[in-house]
Amino acid sequence: MKKHFLCTHTFNSKDAEQAFDDAAAGLTGEQMFSMLKNERAEMIAHWRGEDEFFYCHWYAESGDAIIDTLDSLGFGELMMTLPNEMKMFVDVNSDLTKTYAERLK
Repeated sequence: MKKHFLCTHTFNSKDAEQAFDDAAAGLTGEQMFSMLKNERAEMIAHWRGEDEFFYCHWYAESGDAIIDTLDSLGFGELMMTLPNEMKMFVDVNSDLTKTYAERLK
């Protein structure tokens, strides 16, 4: 069963960041999400600013499934990733009539 994860990432070095940027430069959003999707894990959102850390929302069987997906593409060598399972995920498209307690069940 897949669960929601919020991952915190940071590049191992400036060279690793540049290698990632070079590899991703020509990708469309559609290509990026397709590339980071398999039977065990899929990235469904990505946030990156100017700071050291960036974040991704994954829907995956486990944290290891996320790490395996990144490793299979060579990205695991470029960054450290900390997957955190989220007990609750709610957004504006969710059933907003449920209470907080109901969502945690």
